[in-house]
Amino acid sequence: MTEPRPTVLLVDDERATIEIMGAVLESQGFEVSLCHQASGAIRLLETITFDAVVTDVVFDGSSEGHQVLSACRRLQPRAVVVLMTGYPAIDSAVAAIKEGATDYLQKPVDPVVLAAMVQKALRERRLSSGDHRLDFAELVDILSGMVSSTIERVDPYTAGHAERTRRYSRILGEKFGLDRYTMERLELGAIAHDYGKIYLDDLGFLTKKGKLTAEEYQEVKRHPALGAEKLGAHPHLTEVCTYVAEHHERWDGQGYPRGIAGEEISLPGRILGVVEVFDSLSTRRSYKPVWELDRTQAFFAEYRAKAFDPDVIDEFQKLLDVHGEEWIAQPQKDLVAAGVKLEG
Repeated sequence: MTEPRPTVLLVDDERATIEIMGAVLESQGFEVSLCHQASGAIRLLETITFDAVVTDVVFDGSSEGHQVLSACRRLQPRAVVVLMTGYPAIDSAVAAIKEGATDYLQKPVDPVVLAAMVQKALRERRLSSGDHRLDFAELVDILSGMVSSTIERVDPYTAGHAERTRRYSRILGEKFGLDRYTMERLELGAIAHDYGKIYLDDLGFLTKKGKLTAEEYQEVKRHPALGAEKLGAHPHLTEVCTYVAEHHERWDGQGYPRGIAGEEISLPGRILGVVEVFDSLSTRRSYKPVWELDRTQAFFAEYRAKAFDPDVIDEFQKLLDVHGEEWIAQPQKDLVAAGVKLEG
């Protein structure tokens, strides 16, 4: 038996536009229902189950799309929701994601891109539903997509940070002989370690020019626990959530969110804590330049056995002796490749 085609409710008051989009989605393997009014869409949600809902935000000058989003979350919480908007303000888009939208697209929408986005969102739903059939490659693809569509979109300067952290974690993990299962979970944790930032109350700190206030820093400190919580309870991610929650803990117990110390922190969590800090120091941000290799290595030497596991630091310093200059330069290359305009 073939699996049923995923069902999509497409909502927009521009009739010609959604008829074309609906035809393309049909050709991409979806079963599509069209609706031209928010009120009609809500009635359909009350009677028919959909896998995905794609809705415009503004109907005749009013933001009725948010009513569709709200109704969908209430009536069909498992459905994925993609918003289409001609007003791509980052703050409102992030707010929509927090309210339950999976993603958003700026008009005019390429229907092929929309089809790919819906397919990706349905894969992510499999993650949250605890689908045991997901393999490591699929989990990498899903988590990478979640990060790129959220935190990297809000702060373009983080482009490539998750993937570099994954790479360095793998190399350092190999030095400690981690088994394949643990290594895969460490790599997934590296990809998703900052995912919780998208759920903070104020994202202004991400692009702030200057030092965070005490209040902003307290807000930032919530992100490891939020990330672990929002990644859900998928059985493949149990250890991943642990590593995400631990990546800002410190060897001396002065970290967050739990203030655990030493070997209370898992070895993968200690590895992730080191490489994440390294890549952050190597990345040019709105509030700081790239640190040079000598300064970075001096920092790690100073905080050995304080913030960081001394054994992990010793192995990482050896890697920096060989690869340091290359790794320091990599974030700038990734930013250029991602089309991020560098200041100065």
